[in-house]
Amino acid sequence: MARDAALMTMKVTLDLTIPQIWSAQDSMIASADTIALVRLRTYSGKDTQDKPFAKYSTRPIYVEKDAPLEPRGGVQTERGMYFKGGYREYKMKSRRYTAGGKNQTAEVDLTLSGALMNNLITTKATKTGYTIGLSSAVEDYGYRVNARRSFIGLSPTDQTKLTAAIASRIKKKLAAPASYTQAQQSSLLSSVNAALRRFKA
Repeated sequence: MARDAALMTMKVTLDLTIPQIWSAQDSMIASADTIALVRLRTYSGKDTQDKPFAKYSTRPIYVEKDAPLEPRGGVQTERGMYFKGGYREYKMKSRRYTAGGKNQTAEVDLTLSGALMNNLITTKATKTGYTIGLSSAVEDYGYRVNARRSFIGLSPTDQTKLTAAIASRIKKKLAAPASYTQAQQSSLLSSVNAALRRFKA
């Protein structure tokens, strides 16, 4: 029970200590960028360490007809559609996965109905930072998935991309007021980099 409670409270938080030039709206934009990065990496089949997700189970299973993804290609039984190759076979046949196919996501992309990725949201955004997590609609299931295949958070590659996006936004903001010196701009960007290094899930 304690472990389940811990999984339910997992969130991703980024705290920034930067001048007034940064607003809550800027945090919302950075949060949207973060969510986009997490989704793209997940669809590519990689976790928060930029490593491939664990493969889906091949233990035989029965899938009911009214499952979120209608089972196809298995053997019809009284208990439901039977897949000798387990969840992996169920998902590959039901989604008609083709390795290397056009616009194809990775085999292990944590996507069945699409609800999990669609419910990765911004839960809080202020002028000093933001938090992303899963909505109440999927949090019980989603945080359990995350415990086995970590996807909520920034991988090293994500951090590099987000740093560049935030730096670009700040540079544009700082380009207008003449009161900001080159040294102040550099100091501000260093603060952003330091915050991203402290990013935790």
